[in-house]
Amino acid sequence: MNAAARFANLGCVALTVLFSVHPASAEVTAGQRATAEALFQQAAELMEQKKYKEACEQFAASQELDPALGTTLYLADCYEQSGKTASAWALFQEAADGARRVQQTDREQIANERAASLKGRLSKLELRVSPARRIPGLELRLNDTPVPSASWNTPLPVDPGQTRVEARAPGKKPWSVEVKVADGPSSQVVEVGELADAPQPLSKDTAAVVSEKLTPRDPGSTQRTIGYVVGAVGVVGLAVGGYFGYRAMSLNKDSKGQCRADDPNACTSEGAATRKDAQTAGTVSTISSIGGGVLLGTGLTLVFTAPSSASSSAGNRLPGQASSAGFGVQLRGAW
Repeated sequence: MNAAARFANLGCVALTVLFSVHPASAEVTAGQRATAEALFQQAAELMEQKKYKEACEQFAASQELDPALGTTLYLADCYEQSGKTASAWALFQEAADGARRVQQTDREQIANERAASLKGRLSKLELRVSPARRIPGLELRLNDTPVPSASWNTPLPVDPGQTRVEARAPGKKPWSVEVKVADGPSSQVVEVGELADAPQPLSKDTAAVVSEKLTPRDPGSTQRTIGYVVGAVGVVGLAVGGYFGYRAMSLNKDSKGQCRADDPNACTSEGAATRKDAQTAGTVSTISSIGGGVLLGTGLTLVFTAPSSASSSAGNRLPGQASSAGFGVQLRGAW
């Protein structure tokens, strides 16, 4: 039985073990074999210096290039020395199987004894998934390594230290938690949390509405609105000025019938009052006309100088850039 099937049946996160005994028939070039031997020697020296992390990396690299039963045993021993008890236990068991296949009784016995001594010192982690949370497509991972569903709700041997538990499923947000696995013998349980729904993509209609709301409005619309209002007030002012101007002329004409022809200022009391009303109307006409004219001019200035979306986009183009519109060609540019 190969390593992957064995670990799944045991429910074991020998998922962390990346190397196993390969078939002896695997083709290895002379260059690979030489490199593997050099890596093995370097790893042995690092082991003597108790630099276990570096030694394990070298043994693993050697095993990858030139799989060998002896290297498997050394790598398992290195894992044990570095505190990776689950990885070491799984690899010793794999080495025992490999030794049995090639009838190396002494190595089989050593591997079995080392695996047995580790079994009572393992750290175990149970990934507990309630029936309600076994949603379609659910996937669990330990340190980014998939955990078979057959191993859920079962204590799994894991290496001590910081461990990341993650759950994923289609249409759901990922769920994760960091757990510090204690040195063995120990046992911990992680309850896999409920996965929240992931945001759904917007439909075409909704996307169109959102796009419309997010589209920048005409930057000059407010200015033009103010211009129209101011201009309208100016027109009203001119109209008022015209009315009072006509009234002043009419009153002045009426007053002349009540004044002496040779002396326009010699008027009856009624004529004097009429002339005074004419003067007042004339003043109002002058003020209204001047104010209306100023307001109308200001309004027109605001309207004609207001920026537009078309001018803004044209300003962003390079001078003389051409754009197609309908069946014609329109040249736009900022000059």
